[in-house]
Amino acid sequence: MSPKKIASVARENMKHNVEFKNFQADKRIRKLVDNLLKKLEKLAKRFPPDEVFLRLMIEENPVRKLYHVSLTLEIPGKTPATKKTLATKEERHDLTETLRNAFDEIERQLEAYKSTLLGEHLWKRRARREELRRMKAK
Repeated sequence: MSPKKIASVARENMKHNVEFKNFQADKRIRKLVDNLLKKLEKLAKRFPPDEVFLRLMIEENPVRKLYHVSLTLEIPGKTPATKKTLATKEERHDLTETLRNAFDEIERQLEAYKSTLLGEHLWKRRARREELRRMKAK
């Protein structure tokens, strides 16, 4: 194997902290959280794994049988000294739906942040401006 392939295989996992308040999670919920974490790790592989930290807090309100999910993702900012924090909160009666929606929102925020780092918004705007100029000239 080449050294590059070994480095990608030996990649660390992203640091994370998962808290359950007011209830015990069963295996099905823990497996769902693990799968969603793996999916998020794939999206965050552009960043060094030791600088990415995810906090997931799942709380149950037993009176109303309502689940509150809070998700915070800290990733490196544009300069080495800064950090960017992405956060979302979801509240629903179905725990699996709440978890999926929270992770979908964090993934959407992460994709948007990655596109700003690459400057995609500048490329799109420039192309659109040129197209408008051509349309005006006609």
